[in-house]
Amino acid sequence: MKKKFLLTTLALLTIGSTTAQAGLFASDGTSTIEAEKVDKQQSQYAKSQPIPFFNFSLERHLLIELYRIRNQRVATHSVWRSITGVIEGDCPSITFGLPYDTSLTSPLKAVAEDTVHGWTKPSLTSVDQPEPNGIYPSKNTSATWVFCVGEGGALDPVYVETKVTAYPYPVHVDYETNRVTKAGKSSVRIK
Repeated sequence: MKKKFLLTTLALLTIGSTTAQAGLFASDGTSTIEAEKVDKQQSQYAKSQPIPFFNFSLERHLLIELYRIRNQRVATHSVWRSITGVIEGDCPSITFGLPYDTSLTSPLKAVAEDTVHGWTKPSLTSVDQPEPNGIYPSKNTSATWVFCVGEGGALDPVYVETKVTAYPYPVHVDYETNRVTKAGKSSVRIK
């Protein structure tokens, strides 16, 4: 008798839980009907307007070339401006700057514990993967490390909190007119 009571109670709790969960998504059935219409519409688009298939992606090629260029010792000229657009500083530089909070290791950590039940399980948290150049790019700041070329070719890291523009060619910076003009040939070419 006790066993039958427990099984009946468990069955009722399961049904109640399932009903409550279903109610969260479609309390009056409207949400379900709308979701079905959206799915049907997306299905129609997939038939009548399928996504294109390309043998070559120019944008992917250009991104690969940018990675290649960024992985070389490229001569640049960096200029940084205040929030109002006034030139604050400039220098001949190497590379295109490095966001301040770029990391060598993943800034995220997967957590694998269930504190309610006291046992561990795999977390559903996503973890960043490094870019092809082996670093985890910034997602939080506009601050930049600019690698100015100092005396004798030494690199002087300069921390800049405002926006930085790195030109792949020499420039002339006129602080009086607040203008930057090209003053030589580019140090890189995209193939």
